[in-house]
Amino acid sequence: MKSFLSSLLNALLWAVMALLLFLVLSGIVQRLHVNHANGLFGIGYAVVVSGSMEPNIHVDDMIIYHDHKPEEYQTGDVIVYRRNAGTPEEMLITHRIVEISEDHSRLTTRGDANRVSDPEISFDDVVGRLVWRIPRFGAVVEFIKKPWGIALAAILLLALFTGNLLVSTGWTGRKKVRTLFGEQYLRY
Repeated sequence: MKSFLSSLLNALLWAVMALLLFLVLSGIVQRLHVNHANGLFGIGYAVVVSGSMEPNIHVDDMIIYHDHKPEEYQTGDVIVYRRNAGTPEEMLITHRIVEISEDHSRLTTRGDANRVSDPEISFDDVVGRLVWRIPRFGAVVEFIKKPWGIALAAILLLALFTGNLLVSTGWTGRKKVRTLFGEQYLRY
């Protein structure tokens, strides 16, 4: 049982470390405005700020998306696209595809909670398809995007990695003892 719990804890720590590393690196990339929408390796994330996708996606959910070729998208996919691309008012929108043109150059979307479809958009504005949703994690993500958040997440990541390394190698402490051969340090 102890081995199972140890393995479970180890897997959980690695998952948290991987998520924090992704968020820290993506936060740095976004702070530098390098490939803002697509993030790292075509994988990006966004925080939902409106209720247009209720009841499936909620305000403050974190969504992870991945870019694809236009012909890989289908009606019913939830996508992330740029509205007002290249302007100071640029924002990312998360809506469902309701119609795709025959030549896969344009599409129409609509939020699940909306009664009216959005204006038609070009596939050039699409940044990716929804891959994963983490409920209510958006507040944490927004904090990590700030300079103090990046620093705190990096410190937490380093502490988790160091603690996991120490536990997995069996080091939990040392004690100085006298033996026949002189003073030695014992691990305990």
